Amino acid sequence: MKTKIVYCIVSNDEDIYLEQAWVSIYTLRRHNPEAKVILLVDKGTEATLTGKRGGIRELVTEVVAVDTPDGYNAMQRSRYLKTNFRQFIAGDLLFIDADTVVGGSLAGIDNIEAEIACVPDGHRRFRELSGFDFICHRLCSIYGEMTFDDEFYFNSGVIYVKDTPRMRAFFADWYETWQYSSFEKGSSLDQPALFMTNKKNGHIIRVLPGEFNCQIADSLKYFYGGLIIHFFNVSLPMLSSELSVFYDESFYRKIKEYGGVGHEVKETLDNKSRWFNVQTNIVDSSHFDFLSSYVGYNIYNSYRANTMLYKINERFCAYKYIIKNYTKQLKHLFCRK
Repeated sequence: MKTKIVYCIVSNDEDIYLEQAWVSIYTLRRHNPEAKVILLVDKGTEATLTGKRGGIRELVTEVVAVDTPDGYNAMQRSRYLKTNFRQFIAGDLLFIDADTVVGGSLAGIDNIEAEIACVPDGHRRFRELSGFDFICHRLCSIYGEMTFDDEFYFNSGVIYVKDTPRMRAFFADWYETWQYSSFEKGSSLDQPALFMTNKKNGHIIRVLPGEFNCQIADSLKYFYGGLIIHFFNVSLPMLSSELSVFYDESFYRKIKEYGGVGHEVKETLDNKSRWFNVQTNIVDSSHFDFLSSYVGYNIYNSYRANTMLYKINERFCAYKYIIKNYTKQLKHLFCRK
């Protein structure tokens, strides 16, 4: 595989960002042992890659540490690396977010002809996204009123990009657009800035096959044969440790404590059947849209907390069901007569 793999990490001894990357890189290495893997970090993170944390160096080809602007917090330093990685590393690149696992060979990425390619967010067209109105409102609040005739809102969790002058200019624009969003409008998210950069540059991002960024919370379509499984692309209350080990912080804490992939973690990572728990269920788009709405979110939290409001609603629904069932039985009885 000629394309280099890039991970951008800002981490310290307390968080689990490095351990998430460790999981992703370990699974990548199982299927792509010859891949050139670059770990791009800030100087502060590099200083922590000693002792147990230093074991990550054995999995990557190179650790590249760069200076970040003074005054940036951890989130901003992370976004700085992500919106600038094209500028720091030569060659054609495949950026992969740390909150992923790799399930197969990525060699096919060498066949991508586009200068830059991403998978559409939610594996859907922009207007088909359940959060379309919310995303439009966010974009307008940051960048001003605009029309939304764009076909896709791309997910920035996996980005293929060639080494060309146009791409270096594109990333410079992305960073500048993100800077405005972060420091002028208080939004450090990189995806809206990517959307705006693509819009301003004539929609040059092409569609990357869904297998390269299987957003498991949005669709199971690409899970079978999925090459890169993206777990944390959305934050919803139902995405908990009851669903998968990858939503369980203690799973990553085991890596931190051991200083690498120990026997128990290795058994899980090497066996895909252990990635999901037995009580995992499938819901269709309409149920998912409801659960991810403000109403569904609050009802779900009320159910989880077993609040008084939920108890009252539960009792009301129970009585309503009993009355409906009783009425149905009476109607059936009279019809028989």
